[in-house]
Amino acid sequence: MRRTRKLVAVGCVCAVMAMGTTVFAMPGATSLVTVAPRTEESAPSNDTEQTQNETTAVPETQALPEETVKAAQEPEKAEGMAVEGTTANKVTVGAASLTAASNVSVKAAGPEGTVSQAAVQMAAASPTKAPSPYKNVAVSQVNGDDDYVNIRDAASTDGEILGKIYNNCAATIEETVEAEDGTWYRIHSGSVDGYIKAEYFVTGEEAEELALKIGKMFGYVEEGGLRVRTEPTTESDIITTLWAGEKYTVVEQADGFVKLSLGDDDDGNAVTGYVAEQYVQVYVKFDKAISLEEEQEMIAEAKRREEEAEAAKKSSAREAVVAYAKQFIGNPYVWGGGSLTNGTDCSGFTRGVLGHFGYGLSRTSSAQSGDGRQVPLSSVEPGDLIFYASGGRIYHVALYIGGGRVIHAIDEAHGIGISSMYWTTPYCAVDVMG
Repeated sequence: MRRTRKLVAVGCVCAVMAMGTTVFAMPGATSLVTVAPRTEESAPSNDTEQTQNETTAVPETQALPEETVKAAQEPEKAEGMAVEGTTANKVTVGAASLTAASNVSVKAAGPEGTVSQAAVQMAAASPTKAPSPYKNVAVSQVNGDDDYVNIRDAASTDGEILGKIYNNCAATIEETVEAEDGTWYRIHSGSVDGYIKAEYFVTGEEAEELALKIGKMFGYVEEGGLRVRTEPTTESDIITTLWAGEKYTVVEQADGFVKLSLGDDDDGNAVTGYVAEQYVQVYVKFDKAISLEEEQEMIAEAKRREEEAEAAKKSSAREAVVAYAKQFIGNPYVWGGGSLTNGTDCSGFTRGVLGHFGYGLSRTSSAQSGDGRQVPLSSVEPGDLIFYASGGRIYHVALYIGGGRVIHAIDEAHGIGISSMYWTTPYCAVDVMG
């Protein structure tokens, strides 16, 4: 089996027709990302290997850094959370879609701005219930046809709209404000800071429960040489090893192990495996709000992508026409004929080639000049028709194939062939494919 790697990619729509992603760590994670999904307690399982000079040593224990121990002794410092980073957004315009992704992180108060695994474990063992990491985190619950709610610059429906947040997006609550029409939150989500009615959010344990259903769960490998096994036990076979800094989609967590998706094998079959959870940061990513300005930029970019896709589609169609026409090079010219194989004249050739692709043309070259949209000779594209005239009267037509050349039924001496577009002075050009 080929060893595979699969990096995490995120991108979901939220806020003003677009959404971003925000990472919220949950209890059970190790230091770099703060909050990870809760799992059942299990005995530590050393399942890493370190290789140096072709030798392997498996550590029996791992010493905790001094600041981590200090965090474990002061779990109350892990109450606050703040979202920071940029978004991963997607917006659809017509048939085109745009995704732009980048890293996001969440920090909590404590040593180096993180909550350590040891702190979470000690808090869980304490008789006093540890504060929920979702104390200041809210998940939007919006119902209605629009499926979003406005973020305003004041705790009032008269406030200026700064952005929008769609259903199942995450935000950090900065302040609770009691107004005449009810409770409002001052929130931070994505790049937007503003006010939104509290009735559109859930918090605390309800938000945590919802997070596990709507969030996207990923695992960040902390320990180099981390063994991946076929089953959630250290006695099962080793599939491969992972290295520090790699990221994978989490399939599930159970009994002190994390099941990761590792990509596909050579036959296209999905590969999964289990790693010891203490060596993987498990975190959840949510969608979040973006500003009105960001939305407009994304819509413009999506439109540009759509136009590029349409141009590529058109280019492909034109290339197909040229390729089809070239099949008949060398076949005979017959005045008044319409057979691409047994003989045709100039207008019969262009009519037969473009007719194969569903473009109906008139029978004569003069009439074909009125079958499409006239274009400048300086900007012709493959598949356009080039006409030639004498005294203002059109007498010949050819198919432009690019590079200043045309393919046409030339005459009885030459049959169907390729020549310069300027074998004689062209009179006009017409696009019948546009």
